Amino acid sequence: MIDRPLLEAEEAIGGYAIVEVPDLDAALGLAASFPVPDGKVEVRPIAER
Repeated sequence: MIDRPLLEAEEAIGGYAIVEVPDLDAALGLAASFPVPDGKVEVRPIAER
């Protein structure tokens, strides 16, 4: 057994979504509608190649 500061698998819930929106305001509006218990959502741009 290793004592370390990690959550047990059944205690952690996470995920991500990749969406195509016209601008940052639309992305923030969409992110605000996500059902997140603590209300924290990170929005990051993805550069096209």
